[in-house]
Amino acid sequence: MKRKKQNYWQLWSLLALLALSLQSCLGIGNSPSSNFQSNKTSGGSLGVNKTAQAVFQGKIYFTYNRNLYELDGTKKLTQLTSGMDVRDPAVSPDGKWIAFVKRYEDYSDLMLLPSTGGQPKLLRSGAGQYLANPNSPMGAPLSTAVWYAQPSWQDNTHLVFLSDLAKSYTNPGVDAFLLDLQVFEISIDNPQATPQTIAYANYGAGGDRDPSYRPDHSDQIIYTHYAYDNTGLKQLTQLYMEDPNAIANNPGKYRPGATGFAFDPGVAITPEDQSNLEPAFSPDGNTIAYVRRMDATHMGLYIMPVPENITQDPNNPDVDKQALDQYSQSVLLEQGLFISQPFWSPDGKELAYLAYNNSVFDIWFVHVATDTKTKMLKVQGAPVQLTNAGGHLDADSRPSWGA
Repeated sequence: MKRKKQNYWQLWSLLALLALSLQSCLGIGNSPSSNFQSNKTSGGSLGVNKTAQAVFQGKIYFTYNRNLYELDGTKKLTQLTSGMDVRDPAVSPDGKWIAFVKRYEDYSDLMLLPSTGGQPKLLRSGAGQYLANPNSPMGAPLSTAVWYAQPSWQDNTHLVFLSDLAKSYTNPGVDAFLLDLQVFEISIDNPQATPQTIAYANYGAGGDRDPSYRPDHSDQIIYTHYAYDNTGLKQLTQLYMEDPNAIANNPGKYRPGATGFAFDPGVAITPEDQSNLEPAFSPDGNTIAYVRRMDATHMGLYIMPVPENITQDPNNPDVDKQALDQYSQSVLLEQGLFISQPFWSPDGKELAYLAYNNSVFDIWFVHVATDTKTKMLKVQGAPVQLTNAGGHLDADSRPSWGA
């Protein structure tokens, strides 16, 4: 028995070495340190790839040690915030504003910053207090604090974002029924007005994530939707598309609820039997990049065509079936242990993402072009590692790429 156990671990050691060798051959492992130019930061040193393969246009916004940074095409790194916990930067289409979330221990604020830097402006505060809650069976207090997350721009004046702010009016006196994040929208010119509800969540299933508008389509939005199947035992992770005005234009028609009892205008564009998340529209609005959980040790970066004409007639079985047709045309671009947060260059020629290698996350990107035969996008060349952040890149924070 001892001999078999020893052979077993020897076999796994050989397989691990083989996997590392394959990673190096496929370009998945980290690039040589000599390829990176060191930049001093308030949290240490951030390496930026200085080779010709890493040339890009525009400006990339990301967070490193919870500070907001701008990296431009000349590889100039600029720190834009200090002394606050910053998440999810999103640059406006005209490049003038950066929306982001400032996080505290038990709430977060929705903020706005000129892209040239300066003093951030508070759009909406999530600060609140704990109140007595006699309706709670456990005696838990009622919290009026609110979470904000993942802002994204419809145009230069309107922001969509995630929040649990519906908990205060969906079921008055109960502080646990709709804590899952839903999608809302505000105008930055009137941020204190009541936000428009864009997409509902299922009670207790995990809420919504990753909202964004389809470029040049004010009637289409995409997001990740978490729900349980009808057994209540299996969590479903799917991409949904929706008319963002459907709830507002049809008062009383749609409602959140538990799985099987909810009625909303969201239409699933990926099947129930696979976990798909983190969608991102290409700048021309014709392609969706997304992440798929392939198995326990692999995540894949995929692209698929955008389903057309599905958001105006939700909850129609024929439309539901049609909405899944484009999923079969998905193309795998890259895969790894962890891949997340895909985001496009403004010209659509690069697709960036966060990849986990050697126990750390960094920003990588691939060059893409249209295949003349299939008319689908395909990868040109090997993946390019853009940053060498030494484990300080905030992988739970969505980056953004502006012109």
